[in-house]
Amino acid sequence: MAREPEKSVSSPPVSSDRLWAEQLAMGMGLLISLLVFMACFHPALLSKGADVLTTGYLPAYGWAAAVGVFLHLVIHEAGTLLVARGLKLPLRFRLFVFGANATAILENLPRQAWRDALVGIAGPLTGSTVSVLCAMASNLTGNPFFLGMACVGYFYNLFTLIPILDLEGGWIAPAVVPQAWLIGLIASVLELTNGFNLVLLCIVSFAIPRFILILRARAPRTDLDCTNRQRVIMSLGYFLLVLALAWLGSAAFESLRVLVPEAMGD
Repeated sequence: MAREPEKSVSSPPVSSDRLWAEQLAMGMGLLISLLVFMACFHPALLSKGADVLTTGYLPAYGWAAAVGVFLHLVIHEAGTLLVARGLKLPLRFRLFVFGANATAILENLPRQAWRDALVGIAGPLTGSTVSVLCAMASNLTGNPFFLGMACVGYFYNLFTLIPILDLEGGWIAPAVVPQAWLIGLIASVLELTNGFNLVLLCIVSFAIPRFILILRARAPRTDLDCTNRQRVIMSLGYFLLVLALAWLGSAAFESLRVLVPEAMGD
């Protein structure tokens, strides 16, 4: 009696929560390994890159600096809320920053890669525009305070683009094509060698696991839910914004080292 052919048993799809957890774990492991390596072999460079996470010269401007930072956060979140309103999404508010409102709006909705990416990139794009305007105001007035505000905006908006949930980069990532991950990662590493930026290192550390998961076909090609035009726009927009913010932030911070002491008479 002939044997019946065995039925192939396909493994169940991995849940999106499991994939994000894997990416987070892999990214944290890579980031910690890189930080330990730099602490051992390039401590001066690591210390220089970590300076951007401190208050720097902001205390020299007192309450004006506090108000400026607060306005940066408000404008960033306002960009997210305005785009969400334009898309007729139910608005939900959270006081916590770093893209909390994007997550509050999107987390209970069914996933749509293009819509989620639009809401995700709205805040960083709005905040980055304001930062560039602050830098222009500094050039026009000669007042380093505005450059300091621009610097805060550059690094804050760059931080929100780290491709993990609940940061806004996590909502943009599903619309980015694999080719863009490869080219963007290469460009980001080149920028790190040109001027070390600790926030950009975080983006690279968490983007590499996502790229690996896509290559291994473990993470689904969610970008295929977008049209070709949408995929190109979001992929280019994401990495151009990341690279621009990294370069502008590092350049502005270096300028502040000279301009603020001069303005304070030190």
